[in-house]
Amino acid sequence: MTTLSRLYFSNTAIAILGMYSILLPTSSAFLLRARPFPSPAATSTWSRCFLSSSSTPAAPKKVLVPVADGSEEIESVTIVDVLVRAGAAVTVASVMPSASTATLPSPWQVTCSRGVKLVADKGIDDCLGEEWDLIACPGGLPGAEHLRDSPALLTLLQRQDKAERLVAAICASPAVVLQAHGFLTGKRATCFPAERFVSSLARYEDGVEGVVEDGHVVTSRGPGTTLCFALTLVDRLYGRAKAVEVAKGLLVDYPGKRN
Repeated sequence: MTTLSRLYFSNTAIAILGMYSILLPTSSAFLLRARPFPSPAATSTWSRCFLSSSSTPAAPKKVLVPVADGSEEIESVTIVDVLVRAGAAVTVASVMPSASTATLPSPWQVTCSRGVKLVADKGIDDCLGEEWDLIACPGGLPGAEHLRDSPALLTLLQRQDKAERLVAAICASPAVVLQAHGFLTGKRATCFPAERFVSSLARYEDGVEGVVEDGHVVTSRGPGTTLCFALTLVDRLYGRAKAVEVAKGLLVDYPGKRN
């Protein structure tokens, strides 16, 4: 038998095969002869090397952004854009009935409040079988009303709230969606500063840079506060350092002050 002197393996394979003498008989079949397991003194070092070489990167955070006809376009796009920059896997889901592709380029195209057309990734019903690290609702009318009236989105929000995973809403949606379904009971929140929305919130606040955080619920006021809102969501998912990094690339400051 001839000992193989040079073999090229991945780091993981080397870590495993390092426990064996690898011999090649004349028949060309591999024979593995077990070596003694590393001594107790060396075991912790060997284990760290093995685990380090075989570890895989953490999966990106999963974010759901529901949209509808009449959603506010600045809010919708900014939320998606900033979270993608942070590394999140963002799914845009339409709560509208599937449209005919004979008249639209996609069954999930929506027309936003100022006429901008967005194409969602899928319908909201297709999101029911997944868990989300964050569900973020843009505002706009009648978009927020469509979000409020979606049974599938309500189910997702109820699951999210029960598990105390992040729920976020901006503009009209804190009042029209979250408050309407009881997700703001006992919580501080903000929304678009119109009397019909503000009066519906029992603990309304303007917030810091137009953002209010209370537990796992984050709310914000409107289009002009969306960037700080989205960066706050990055902070909650990935930490302040990542939020500051993303903000720097956008040429803005991120205050990141908790309230």
